[in-house]
Amino acid sequence: MLLFGHRGYSDQYSENTMLAFSKAIESGFDGIETDVHKTKDGVLVLCHDEKINRTSDGKGYIKDMTYEELCVYNFGTKENPQRISLLKELLELCKGKNVKINLEIKTNKIQYPGIELESYQMIKEMGMLDQVLFSSFYVDSLYKLRAIDSSLYLGYLFEDDYEKNKQLCLTQKFHVHAREDFLDEDEIALFLKAGLDINTWGVKNRFRYAYFKEKGVNIVIANKNFKKLKM
Repeated sequence: MLLFGHRGYSDQYSENTMLAFSKAIESGFDGIETDVHKTKDGVLVLCHDEKINRTSDGKGYIKDMTYEELCVYNFGTKENPQRISLLKELLELCKGKNVKINLEIKTNKIQYPGIELESYQMIKEMGMLDQVLFSSFYVDSLYKLRAIDSSLYLGYLFEDDYEKNKQLCLTQKFHVHAREDFLDEDEIALFLKAGLDINTWGVKNRFRYAYFKEKGVNIVIANKNFKKLKM
């Protein structure tokens, strides 16, 4: 089972910053989970929320600001100031390393025109398609990616309407990115039997981490580095 750093090593460093990403790699995470948005001038940037209010000292929607305007704000701490991260920067950091990226296309609230194709093209041009897992809460983004390249690794994120979304994964063959509390032994076995990977998130303690490892889950996405905690 692989362990991905949720928004980087976000238990210790400011989320979705280059510092959090580099420290995740240094500390032994197998991969990095992050979220891509698009600025007013078409730049692909990494941030969890549609607004920068929570994660920076600025306010407003990413879609309403240029990349240059966003760079004014601090996404780190006073001691370790960080500007908003670029998708390209993260790709450059990970290229050639034994580390994967779970790129969430953040389109469940705002549908950024062309973000699926532009993300794909950047990753392809850098020769990194084999290092990237695409995921989204917005299933239409997954369909768009599949139409672009049917060989892509696609995961469907969900935390509501479990039975409905479970069936969607089974019928459309999307890998399962379900919140951890939905997954018991029977559900895990069902998905694995169907040939789907289970990449779960929201894992907060070492006991659940150990449980998922025992049951054959493929990836745990977490803020903490459970590899360094005694089980």
